Amino acid sequence: MFDTLIFDVDGTLIDTEYVYVHSLQQTLHDEKKLTVPASDLLFILGIPGMTALQRFTSDPAEQKRLFDIWVGHAAELKHHAQVYPGVRETLTALKNRGVHLALATAKIKLEMDQELDRFALHGLFDAIITADMTTTHKPDPAPLQAALAHFPKGAQALYIGDAAPDLAAAHAAGLPFALAEWGAHDDGQFTAADYRLASPDALLTMVRS
Repeated sequence: MFDTLIFDVDGTLIDTEYVYVHSLQQTLHDEKKLTVPASDLLFILGIPGMTALQRFTSDPAEQKRLFDIWVGHAAELKHHAQVYPGVRETLTALKNRGVHLALATAKIKLEMDQELDRFALHGLFDAIITADMTTTHKPDPAPLQAALAHFPKGAQALYIGDAAPDLAAAHAAGLPFALAEWGAHDDGQFTAADYRLASPDALLTMVRS
């Protein structure tokens, strides 16, 4: 039984796939004259945006320019993002049971603060680790280790995510991994997942009261 749950955000708590994939698709079309199918951009889910752009240019200045344009296009599509069904209710129930909750996300702090406000998720998390708080990112374990540092040593923790970097980061940090099936694109890359969750409320059976 777990007393500490650490969550990814995009694809796990909030459905932002359409927003980020289609805004990057538009950015690459407008700025690089590339027509990239949405299915070929799913690799961006779960990694920082600047890391994703390394696939399209090796120039750091160009990466930053494209990132800023991408962020602008994403803002235009943000109305497509929504909390997955059952997430808010499950988080509230877990909090009421005294379970420690944390986030370890590829979002930067400004993005995360905006989404916590927009989706009324403030006050639910005991620790929030964003991409600009660690020098390395998933699949490196640093974000999860930073989250664990907020809790007592020996906490029984579980990481919940939807992407291969989440699985790799969890195991590198010595944590079990639970796949959020509602947001994952499973092409066989999650055979090492310790748990599979069909819906958010499945977590309620896995925590200490």
